[in-house]
Amino acid sequence: MRMVIVTTGRVAGGILGRLVDGHPRLREQGIEIRVRQGRGGAGSSASTIRNLDHVPVAVVADSDTLSPTVMAEEAGLMEFNIGGLGPSLGRWYVQLIPPEIAVLLFRDEQLLRSLLPVSPSFEQLIRGRYEPNRVLAELFAQAGEKPFPDVLLRRLEQADLSSLWSSVPELRPLEEFLLAKSAAQQPGTAP
Repeated sequence: MRMVIVTTGRVAGGILGRLVDGHPRLREQGIEIRVRQGRGGAGSSASTIRNLDHVPVAVVADSDTLSPTVMAEEAGLMEFNIGGLGPSLGRWYVQLIPPEIAVLLFRDEQLLRSLLPVSPSFEQLIRGRYEPNRVLAELFAQAGEKPFPDVLLRRLEQADLSSLWSSVPELRPLEEFLLAKSAAQQPGTAP
């Protein structure tokens, strides 16, 4: 059995792929990362995976808002679209990262600087908390490295993002879901 993480956008896919690859227990679980455009595409893909493949699926998507109320409504609607009115029984998980998944890179300044071709200004570090993809594109353009996001994705392939699992609280529920599902899939364990 396998697991799937569905996410939104190439940068998010690169970040989540490196997070899984850098995790000491998850990297051996064959977790597949699927990239779709927009929350609707991610939710639809997750629903299809749940219905056809019958495997645990997590959706990790950009929230495009900082409002906890709006995020909760969006996550609830996505969960409904994935599973309908039936209980999830822990078969799927939805997490929205405000405002974009790329913000995770701005949570660890040392990691961020190792990925960038130029040093970000203080203003760019602050703006990166609110519009991370735009600031990343700006920094790579400033260094003359194009096309974005290809240059960032190449750098991410060599990066160790494992520190984010412990330093970013929003990732803990995702980690718990993936670890629980991987444990349930091990021979000799109950699902």
